[in-house]
Amino acid sequence: LFLHGDTLFAEPDGGARRITARRNVRFFKADLQGSCDTLIYGEADSLITLRHKPVLWSNTDQITGDTIRIRMKDGQSHRLHVQRNAFLLSQADSTRRDQVAGTTMVGFFAEGQLHRLDVEGNARTVYHAKEQREEGDSVFGVNRADCSRIRVRMIEGRIDAVVFLDRPEAILYPLEKAPAEDLVLPGMQDRWAERPVDRNGIFETGP
Repeated sequence: LFLHGDTLFAEPDGGARRITARRNVRFFKADLQGSCDTLIYGEADSLITLRHKPVLWSNTDQITGDTIRIRMKDGQSHRLHVQRNAFLLSQADSTRRDQVAGTTMVGFFAEGQLHRLDVEGNARTVYHAKEQREEGDSVFGVNRADCSRIRVRMIEGRIDAVVFLDRPEAILYPLEKAPAEDLVLPGMQDRWAERPVDRNGIFETGP
């Protein structure tokens, strides 16, 4: 883990260290990158907490919320908790973005990659439906749905399926007939330009 901030503190915490980074915080791991204004890492519980405009990137996914917590296990990401205004932005293709929003999100990692995300509370999604062709997958429609609980399954960092767990209201639009106002969920933030692409990128302070 490569970490940078304007100020770094390290203090003992029950026989382990507690590290706090403040202002212009960025970190880089091969499987996970992030940015925020305050980051706290406790060695005792292997918990990373991101506060104040936190954003997290994993493969082709961007995750934002009021507070983001990552539980580590054996040096890899294990669990993800996003509290309040949780939002997943995922690259459907080179120009389109799948979106999932809710009050909270709980993510599950396998071999360092996010493979499942459970969304609770006023869950909403914009999901691009694809069909398989010889030349590759092709987007043919946009699914716009609201549901109190959503489960997102992912393969190789991309959304593979969205499961609506409780009383969904959904409509599937042909791609060319999807209303522009239904293609962007409230609260979407495109922060890809802030992402550190390698360990040297943590020293940058803006997009």
